[in-house]
Amino acid sequence: MNFLSSLVNSIRPQSFIERAARLLPQRNHVRAATLVVLSALLLFYAYQAVDLYRNARQIVTLSQQAQPLLIARDWQQARVVLGSVQQNMDELEQSLDRLFPITVIPPISREASALRNVLAAGNITIDNAQDVLDWAAAVPILGNADTAFETLTDADKTQLLKALDESAFFLKSRQEQTDLAVLFLRQARLQSRLSVLVKNIDKVLSRLARGQQVFRTIQPWLAELPSIAGYPKEKTYLVLLQNNTELRPTGGFIGTYGTITIKNGSVAGFMTDNVYNLDEPAKAYLAKIPPDPIKQYLKQSQWFFRDVNWDPDFPSTAQNAIQFYHDERGPVKTFDGVIAMTPDVVQDLLNIAGPIEVDGKTFTAENLVDLLAYHVELGFKEEGITIYNRKQIIDDVAQELQSRLFTLSFSQMRQLAPLVLSAFSQRQLLVYFSDSDTQSLAESLSWGGRVLPAEQDFLHAVDANLGSLKSDPAINRTIRYTVAPDAMGNMTATAAITYEHTGNFDWKTTRYRTYTRLYVPRGSRLLSAEGNEETITITDEHGKSVFGTFISIEPQHSETLSFTYLLPPSVIKNDSYGLLVQKQAGTRAHELLLDITVPFAIHTASGEPSVQQAGKRSAAGTLQLDQDKEILIK
Repeated sequence: MNFLSSLVNSIRPQSFIERAARLLPQRNHVRAATLVVLSALLLFYAYQAVDLYRNARQIVTLSQQAQPLLIARDWQQARVVLGSVQQNMDELEQSLDRLFPITVIPPISREASALRNVLAAGNITIDNAQDVLDWAAAVPILGNADTAFETLTDADKTQLLKALDESAFFLKSRQEQTDLAVLFLRQARLQSRLSVLVKNIDKVLSRLARGQQVFRTIQPWLAELPSIAGYPKEKTYLVLLQNNTELRPTGGFIGTYGTITIKNGSVAGFMTDNVYNLDEPAKAYLAKIPPDPIKQYLKQSQWFFRDVNWDPDFPSTAQNAIQFYHDERGPVKTFDGVIAMTPDVVQDLLNIAGPIEVDGKTFTAENLVDLLAYHVELGFKEEGITIYNRKQIIDDVAQELQSRLFTLSFSQMRQLAPLVLSAFSQRQLLVYFSDSDTQSLAESLSWGGRVLPAEQDFLHAVDANLGSLKSDPAINRTIRYTVAPDAMGNMTATAAITYEHTGNFDWKTTRYRTYTRLYVPRGSRLLSAEGNEETITITDEHGKSVFGTFISIEPQHSETLSFTYLLPPSVIKNDSYGLLVQKQAGTRAHELLLDITVPFAIHTASGEPSVQQAGKRSAAGTLQLDQDKEILIK
């Protein structure tokens, strides 16, 4: 019966409903179709993910290829590479778009958003770089990395300075674009949880931060550089060679001075001379009265150019130097500024330029100071040179060094930038400009050597070697600064300066005789002093209270000069204490020991990593005073 029914059904025509039912997928068909669709989707998204990763790797590789091209100044090839980077970034973004709707899943959406922020930063950076390449390509001499500066024609230099002169707005806008790229990267850094992405973002941010710091420092100067370099009008500067082996307030004794005239980036005139050749004729008519310490300890009744740097505020000293030069009847009528440097700067320059040979003597970074000092103090007699010409060798070395520096290629000159920045931060190099805008720029970067303003606490120890010999290399200094509230809640400070004399009596070293001044917040009241050899003089200079006195240290001995004083209430503001320690120009790094107790519970101590919280209300640390230091305790 069943067989007959089946046979009948097989030969009976099927109804429309029956035929339609057979077209519908059965259960096993649904599973198969679903598997096929999911497999296709998986393959599609896997391909997009792989393509995204491939493009990301390619972007990294191409970016690494761009750096040496930029250094070699191959602008055309660098533009090609950047174009390839842009193409890979576009493809990466397309791959990311195709991953929708997976990218809306919460954990994935956060990473996708972070990646889009990275891409936004990358697009801004590429556009920025292309604009800079176009600008550089428009100045032909920027395209030759091996060109020596001295081989450039006046027309080449004028073209370069003109381009810089017109680039102020362009460079400022490039900086703003870079800042925007950094904002996108920081947002991506906050969003991402992928360690590989976070690691690479941190790496890029670190490089950008260093680049921004350098660019922010030099960018304003690029706009001012043409004027400083004598375009379109030549500039003449007074040069002070300050010997910091005989320390003075702005860097060292001015045994040699000079003048330099620059026109369209070229040295149109340069000379140095023994300062006594300027000072000695002025004895007959000069009527300037020196500061009391110079009068008392150097036994001088007249104030000469060589001692003009008594004021540690360099703009004040620079203006005085120009006036002293004119009063002593120097031949140059006007100056556009003053440049002061110590032998430390010259030694660094020799490390780039290489050894210099003058009169059979080879000067290197290692022997420069000692070899010059011996010739100027003793050697000139052995060679039959008069006392008035004994410093001619300094001019010979300076002329040769100037010539050598201007034969460096542009690629070699890149080494000068970090050297100069370091010299400014360590106050071995100071500048003053008669033009108020340029001077304001120098002061904003702390390149001008001004006694700095400070909203809260301030410390600036200033030595003046009045021993007439080059004893400072034998002196080890340590400054210990202690601050704490007294029983009445007033902040009391003790600044103790220890001088360790490691030398002996010889032709260049004697007992160390220094007139020491301590610049502290205005309104500070001296309570006591120890180690001083004369009464403390209290004055008011540059918005600071100043304690001054004299101390001497015998060879192989150590002495400590300390001042204890009451600080004004302004050092504590809104449960915070701030301290700015200004480094004296010309000094080399020495220890600064801080021990600070405040009248509030400390939450943070910032500014210097080595200053750490030592207790509920105290912080302490040991620093190297190689540049200005700033600490904030909240």
